[in-house]
Order: sequence, then structure tokens, then C-alpha cells
Amino acid sequence: MTDRRILYTGAFLRALATGMIGVLIGIYLARLNFDPAQIGAVVAAGLAGAAAGALLVTLAGDGFGRRRALITIALAGAGGGLAAAAASGPWVMGAAACLGMLNGMGRDRGAALILDQAILPSTTDESSRTQVFAWYNVLQDIGHAFGGLLAGAPVLLRASLM
Repeated sequence: MTDRRILYTGAFLRALATGMIGVLIGIYLARLNFDPAQIGAVVAAGLAGAAAGALLVTLAGDGFGRRRALITIALAGAGGGLAAAAASGPWVMGAAACLGMLNGMGRDRGAALILDQAILPSTTDESSRTQVFAWYNVLQDIGHAFGGLLAGAPVLLRASLM
């Protein structure tokens, strides 16, 4: 698989997850009996984690290594997501959201996006660069849309089966 296809696939899957989280995080936290202020704090912690990750890769991503940084970001996101799924208290949930860079806004704006955009130009020639970025953005938009749709799928399936 070419580097560009790996970047496209990763961007689509991140967007799918981000679209789902954007819809589900508030519902999930409300079901855990978080009040609106706690929900806002958890969402803010996730966005703060994403901002911190973005700042880190901006300042040190090339020195650390782009591939290694992408792997580290993926592992942090997976770890934070698993911790958030297991957490029940606001402080633990906030820490998990920060570590996992959980984005309650439904749009990917994190560190991986920055690295992808730094790597993409090296996957093509100058005459195809705009098309490569256009496809990257189209795949992200499709992922965000499908993620939001998938978040509502269980309710739709339950309603159609009853």
C-alpha cells in the first residue's frame, strides 16, 4: 500500500470516529449522569488534548519523526478512547478525553491532520498536488458524515425492527 493510500485510509477512519464521537459523547456522558458543566469540561479536556498534540507536532514532529509521531498519536487516541469507555467519574473521564484527544466537535483538527498535510506533498508530483489534497479532504468529509450517520444507526435499526 502506498504512503498516500495509508494517509487516506487513516484520515477516513479518524474522520469516521470523530464524526461518531461528535454525536455520541454528549449522549454517553449524560447517560453517566454528568451534568452539563461536567459534559462541557470533558469536551473541553478532549479539545485541550487535541490542541496540545497539535502544538507538540508543530514544534517537534519533524525532529521526533513523522511516522513515529503518527503511531504515537494513534496509540494515545486508542488508549484514551479505551480509558474513556471504562471511566465513570468526571475527573477520570476528563483525563481520558485529554489523553485520547477526543474531539466533541465532530471535525478532525488534531495532530495527525497536521502531520498528514506535511507528508502528502511528498506522495505526488507538483502537478497532482491539488488533486491529492482534494481527495484527502473529500475522504475526511465522507468519514465525518458517515460517522455521524453511524452514531444514529442503532436507534434507526431498533425503530425499524419494532
